[in-house]
Amino acid sequence: MRFIPYALAILIAITAFSCKKLDQLVSFNLNTHDKVFWETAYDTVLTDTIVGNEYASFMSADYSFKDYDKFETNKSTPQSVESVEAFTLTILIDSGATHFGFADSMTVYLSSPKNLFKEVEIAHFTELPTTEHFMAIDMLVPNDDWASIIQKEKYQFRTEFKLLSPMPDSIYLDYSMEFRLKAIPND
Repeated sequence: MRFIPYALAILIAITAFSCKKLDQLVSFNLNTHDKVFWETAYDTVLTDTIVGNEYASFMSADYSFKDYDKFETNKSTPQSVESVEAFTLTILIDSGATHFGFADSMTVYLSSPKNLFKEVEIAHFTELPTTEHFMAIDMLVPNDDWASIIQKEKYQFRTEFKLLSPMPDSIYLDYSMEFRLKAIPND
């Protein structure tokens, strides 16, 4: 019988020390800015007879959420993120083209370089601007899934689209994602 109070005290102590400090959450905006490169797609895919060959797919370099100063400023890390509110994905042509008139039906995926999370579709553009050098859309991934993705830290963009006309050149783009994060600060 004397063991029960000790076991209860140990259980309470373990619970108290292992609880997250949700009353100390910091809330901050995170705007990512990642440079993405698309190499020129061959014009022959528009004239050959292979069905579906007119689709292009580009994989970006690896990026990391921890590289953003907002985490250090708010004394947190991607692993300490508790909740996420995702807003928009903006794609801006930096050089190599003046508009997106060469493409149609673009889908952007977020992938894990080491398969730590399942690839997710973050945006689908049905009509691409033929006179503008940027486009923006609300991201498709539910807010509940973003915390897990950000906690895995590293990511890549995979972009697929239908080629309507020859690409003008190799293209450099800026991909920007906007979030509102809540994270537990480091001690």
